[in-house]
Amino acid sequence: MRNIIRVMYFSFTSLATVGFGDFHPRSNAERLFTAFMLLFGVAIFSYCMGIFITILNGFKKLEEEIDEGDELTKFFQVFKRFNGGKALNE
Repeated sequence: MRNIIRVMYFSFTSLATVGFGDFHPRSNAERLFTAFMLLFGVAIFSYCMGIFITILNGFKKLEEEIDEGDELTKFFQVFKRFNGGKALNE
């Protein structure tokens, strides 16, 4: 059981890329607590990144709508050119 806890601790520490610093847990209870805290930190970071990506996708969608408007403006300008320079409402 002791080796399993050590393996879990070192695995989570490596996955969380926090490294092995001067301060480290000395007992199995401290290692177990630290491993769960590292896992919790990764989960919180993943949740925040998910929200950030959702926000970026919202901006991307907004830009696509603006690009479609620009294409519509270009279409009407081409249509005006073929209409002898007159706007459609004239």
